[in-house]
Amino acid sequence: MQLTRQADYAIRALLHLSSQEPGNVVQTKEIASSEGIPEKYLPTIMRTLARAGLVRTLRGNQGGVLLARQPDEINLREVIEAIEEPIVLNRCLRDEGECDREGSCPVHPVWDRIQQALIDRLESTTFADLASERTSCEAGSSKGWEFNNSQRERIPA
Repeated sequence: MQLTRQADYAIRALLHLSSQEPGNVVQTKEIASSEGIPEKYLPTIMRTLARAGLVRTLRGNQGGVLLARQPDEINLREVIEAIEEPIVLNRCLRDEGECDREGSCPVHPVWDRIQQALIDRLESTTFADLASERTSCEAGSSKGWEFNNSQRERIPA
């Protein structure tokens, strides 16, 4: 599974909003500039997130966007699935009975467990968690972890 750029931009935009004071209205221009998101994509992404009930949009001179719920009530899965389709590791997991080999395939239960682990992790990661992690990273703390760029994983320091 690979996230689209739109999903990545949506996550960055919501992370920016999660770092604001509750009820703070932010212009999309500010989000785009701060998060390195091309400004032309953000309105469409924000409309999609608004339809999913994740942000509220306000029109006018003082308009902009704000979170529709608290950051601890929004998880990564919701955002990804608002932008993309439901998370499915393999087409055989999309719908029960989709694969005619489901009952006899030795790999099917493995894909199922991996998909469920991924979904569980995405659901348990809230934007409050991510905002807190961002604050720690910006303060220079890595909470006892280092990032191994060659293998793209966090390792204990």
